[in-house]
Amino acid sequence: MTSVTSDLLQSCSETMISFVHNMTASYADKSNESSVVSTSVVMFILAAVFFNLNLFSGVSDVSAVLNPTVRIFLSSALNLFLPVMSYLFSEAKQAPLGVGDSTTTTRDAHSDDLSLLARVILTWMLLVELLRKKVEAILITTGMHVYSSLISHATSVAWLGNLVFFNLQAAGQKALFGVLWVLCAAKLVQRVAITEIGKRSFAHAKNPRLISSYMAQLPKLLEVDEHVAADGSRMERCNFAVMGEENMVLKAGPHGYELDLGLAAAVVTVGKIWQTKQHPRLKRLCLSFSLFKLLRRRFENLPPATMKETDECRDLILDGMCKDAQATGDVPAEVALFQVLNDEVSFLAEYYHSVLPVVLASPYFFFVNYLCFPVVVFGLCVMTIVLCGNGNVLYAFKSLTNDNYAVSSGILSLTKCLWKNVVRSPLVFFSIVDVSICYLLFIVVVYEEVWEFVVFLLSNWFIVSLLCTFSAKPRRRESPTFRGSVRCILWLRRNLSHYPSLITIKQFTVLSTCCLSPRLPTATLPRHAKLAILERFRGGDPLSNGGAVLTSMGGRHRRFSRLAWACQSGAVAEVILTWHIATSLLETKQQQQLPTSASRSRRTAARLSRYCAYLVAFRPELLPDDREGTERIYKDLKKGIKAALGGARGYYLSSERSQHETIRALRVDASAAADMTVLERGAVLGKQLVEDDEAGDGAVWEMLADVWVELVVYVSPSRAEEHARGHEAALVQGSELVTLLWVLATHTGIARPDHDGEIDQPAAPA
Repeated sequence: MTSVTSDLLQSCSETMISFVHNMTASYADKSNESSVVSTSVVMFILAAVFFNLNLFSGVSDVSAVLNPTVRIFLSSALNLFLPVMSYLFSEAKQAPLGVGDSTTTTRDAHSDDLSLLARVILTWMLLVELLRKKVEAILITTGMHVYSSLISHATSVAWLGNLVFFNLQAAGQKALFGVLWVLCAAKLVQRVAITEIGKRSFAHAKNPRLISSYMAQLPKLLEVDEHVAADGSRMERCNFAVMGEENMVLKAGPHGYELDLGLAAAVVTVGKIWQTKQHPRLKRLCLSFSLFKLLRRRFENLPPATMKETDECRDLILDGMCKDAQATGDVPAEVALFQVLNDEVSFLAEYYHSVLPVVLASPYFFFVNYLCFPVVVFGLCVMTIVLCGNGNVLYAFKSLTNDNYAVSSGILSLTKCLWKNVVRSPLVFFSIVDVSICYLLFIVVVYEEVWEFVVFLLSNWFIVSLLCTFSAKPRRRESPTFRGSVRCILWLRRNLSHYPSLITIKQFTVLSTCCLSPRLPTATLPRHAKLAILERFRGGDPLSNGGAVLTSMGGRHRRFSRLAWACQSGAVAEVILTWHIATSLLETKQQQQLPTSASRSRRTAARLSRYCAYLVAFRPELLPDDREGTERIYKDLKKGIKAALGGARGYYLSSERSQHETIRALRVDASAAADMTVLERGAVLGKQLVEDDEAGDGAVWEMLADVWVELVVYVSPSRAEEHARGHEAALVQGSELVTLLWVLATHTGIARPDHDGEIDQPAAPA
C-alpha cells in the first residue's frame, strides 16, 4: 500500500488518503481476497440489473406489472442475498479499523465499531431491502401464501434492525443507518396495511361476491331507475356498477350480501358515466373496469353469469358500445371493441400481478399514501436521529457528519479521488466498484419511488377513480381544474408510454427455424381481422373448427367445400397445424399481384395462421383440448418434418424456401386421408390451395381468412377451470389475442359445441 499511498498524495488530502487506505485494506488482505472480490463483483451485477430494470424498462411502459421471468430471477437472488451478506458482514466486522477510519480519534470509547467494509456491506443490505417490493406482487387476496411473504419480509427487516442497532456504537453512524432501517420498516408497514385494507374491502378482495349479489338485484334496480333513463341510449341505461357498490352492503347473508337498494343512487354506473361529457375513450375505460369486475367472478370460482346477464352483455358490448363509437366518430367499432377488451385484461393483469399499489388508486389513497405517509416517515427518521444522540438534538445532527467521513468530506470528492487513481492500483479499482454499487443502488431506490408515483398517477385505475369521484357532482365534474387534470394525465400517458392501441400477436411457423431465436417476432392484428372477428361474434351461427365456412348453405365459399376434409378431426391442434402448413405453402408460392380486398385477406390469414401455430407450439394451455394431447401432436409433427428434411441438419440449416419446396414435393396418397399424418395432410391441402389459386382472383385468400377467423374464435370460449387458470397465468406476460376473445366469449355467453354437438350455454336465471 506504500506505493498507492504515495500516488494518492498527488491529488488527495491526508485524511482522505487514510480513508481510502481503509477502503482498499480488505482487498490487500490475501486471506479473504477472493471472497471480498467475488462479493463486490456479484453485488455490482445485481445492482446493475436493478438499475437497468428500473431506469430503462420503466421508461417505455407505464405498467405496474413486472415480467415473471425477471421476478423469479430477482426473487431467487434476494432469497440468497440476506444470508450470504450476513455471513460476509460477520466476517468483515472482525477486521481491524485501521488508522484512517473516521472514528479513530474515539477508538477507546467505541472499540467495537464496525470496519469500513462491514458498513459498506450493511449499506448494500439496507438498500437492497428497500428494493424488495419491486419483485413482490401486492396480493389483494386471502390465503396463507400472502402472510408467508409478509413474514419473510418482516424477518429480514428485524434482522437488519439487529445489525444496525446492536453493532454500531458511534451516534452518527447509528443514526445514518437507523434512518435507512426506518425506511425499510416503513415499507413493510405500508405493505401490510395495503394487504389488510384490500383483503377486508368490499371494493377489492370481497368485490366478486358483492358483484354477484348486485347483479342478482339488478332487475329491481332497473325498476327503480326506469323513469329516470327510459328515454336514454342503450349505454346511458346500463346499470352495471363501476364504483360505489360497496356502499350498499348491509350484511352478509346465506346467499351473498344483503344490499340496501335505497342507496343505489350512490353507485356510479356505466350509464351515469355515459351521461357525462367526457371523452369517449374515457367512457370506454370505465366500461372496461365494470366488465373487469364481472369477469373476476370467473377467477374466484363463483357461480357463472346467467343467460339473461350474458344476453345483456352481448347487447351492451357488441351493439350499444359499437354503435356509440360509430356515432361519435372517435374510432371504428372494431377498434373500440378491442380497446375495451385490452383495457379489461390490463385491469386483470395488474390486479393479480401488480408490484405497485395501483389497485387501491383513488384521490383519498393518493392523499394518505403519497402525502401524509411520507410526512410521518420523515418524522420517524428525525426521531431516530435524535434518539441515537441520546436526546441531544444538536449533538445528534452534528454526529451525522462527524462520525461519517464520506458524508463530511463529500461522496463526490471521495469518488473523484478514487477515479484519479483507479488505473494505478487494482485495489483502488475494486474500491471504486464498491462505491459504484452504492451509487447504483441509491439511484435505483430514489428512481423507484419517483416512478411508483408516476405510474400511480398515470394508471387507468386512478383515471377511473377520478371520473367516478366526480361523476355525481356536476359542478366539480365540469370544473376547468378537473378537466385540465384529466387532460394533463392523458397527455402524459400518451407521451411517457407506448399505449397498447394496437393488438400485437406472436408469429411462429413450423416450417422454419425461427424457434432458435430468443424472441419470437410479433405483428399487429389487422383491422380487417378485427372487423371479421366482431362480425363473427355478432352472428348467431354455432361455432365450428372451420368446416362450416366451407360447407354452410348459402355461404360464399361453397366452391371450396371439397376441402372440408381438412377440418374433420377431433383435435383442434391437428386442424390448426394442417391449415397452417397449407397456408405457409401457399404464401411461399404466391407471386402475382392481388386485388386490395384479397391482399387484406391474405394478411389476415397469414398472421392468424402463424399466431395459431404459436398457440399450439408455446401456449397449449390456452387451447380447448388437453394440454398433453396438444403437445404430443406438435412433437409428432416436428419429428415428421425432421424426417422429411433429412434429419436435424436439414431442419436447422436449410433455408425456409427449400424446406417449403421439400414439403410441397412429398408424395402422399390423398385417397387415404384418415391414415395421413398432420404433415401429409398439410402438404396435400397446400397443393390443392395452390391449384385453386391459379386464377389469381384472390378467392382462396378470402376463404382462408374466413377459415382462420372461424378457428381463432372457435378456440377462444372455455368454461373449464384449467383453461381459466391458463388465461390467468398468461395475463402477466402480456395480452394474448385468444385471452381477449375468451374474455369476450365469457361476457357474451358464446360457447363451443361439445363432443355430442350440444352447446354448453350459461345457466338460465332461477
